[in-house]
Amino acid sequence: ALNQLKAAAKTDVLPAVRVPSAWSGAWQASDPAPTLPDELTIHERVISLVDTFDLKAGKSTLGTITAKFFSLTKAFTYVDAKDHCIAKARARLLAWGTRIDVTDCSDRPVGAIKENVLKSLWKVYTQYSMLDAQGAEIATSEKVDWISTDLTIRRPDGRAIATLHRPWLNILSDNWTVKIADHAAVDSRLIVIIAAYKTSVDNDRRKEERRSDRP
Repeated sequence: ALNQLKAAAKTDVLPAVRVPSAWSGAWQASDPAPTLPDELTIHERVISLVDTFDLKAGKSTLGTITAKFFSLTKAFTYVDAKDHCIAKARARLLAWGTRIDVTDCSDRPVGAIKENVLKSLWKVYTQYSMLDAQGAEIATSEKVDWISTDLTIRRPDGRAIATLHRPWLNILSDNWTVKIADHAAVDSRLIVIIAAYKTSVDNDRRKEERRSDRP
C-alpha cells in the first residue's frame, strides 16, 4: 500500500488501498446453525476423559459436544456427525452469575447465555437469558430442579420456543430430551449448549461434594 501511494504522488488520482477486515471492526454474521429435528436427545457418555455428549434423533447421531480438557473456565466444542466444527462455547464468571459466549468456529459471535442461580430452602431456580449475536435479549427461561430438571425457553411474548427435560433417575450418566417448537426464534446451538453446560456443572458439584465428605 505504501508503494502504491508513493507511485500515485506523481498523478492526480490516489489508488484504492485495501483495509484488512480485522481493522474495520464491522460485525460479521456467523455460519448458519444446523437444522435440528423437532425432538432430539442428548446423551452423556459414560466413559470419557472429559464431559462428552452425543446428540441423537432415534438411532442417528447428529453431533457431539465435548468439554475442553485444559481450560480456566467451562469451554466446549460442538461438531456434527462428520466431525465438522459447528460452534464453540466458553463460560465467563461475572458478579451476578455466569455468561456462556457461543461463537462459530471462525470465532464470529452466535449469541450468549446468561445464567443466574437462585436458591431457596427446598428448590434451586436457574434463570436464563438468551442473547443474539448483537447482544439483544431474544428469549428467557426459568429452570426448576425438583426431582427432575425442566427448562422452558420462551420468547419475550411468552410463547414457548423449546423445552429441555432431564429425568430424576439417570443410570450412570445424564440424558436430556429436547423439543423445539420454534426453530427460527433462537439459534439451535444455544439450546443444546445449555444441556451440556448444566450437566458438566453438576458433575463438578458432585465431585466437590465427594471430596468434602472424605475424612
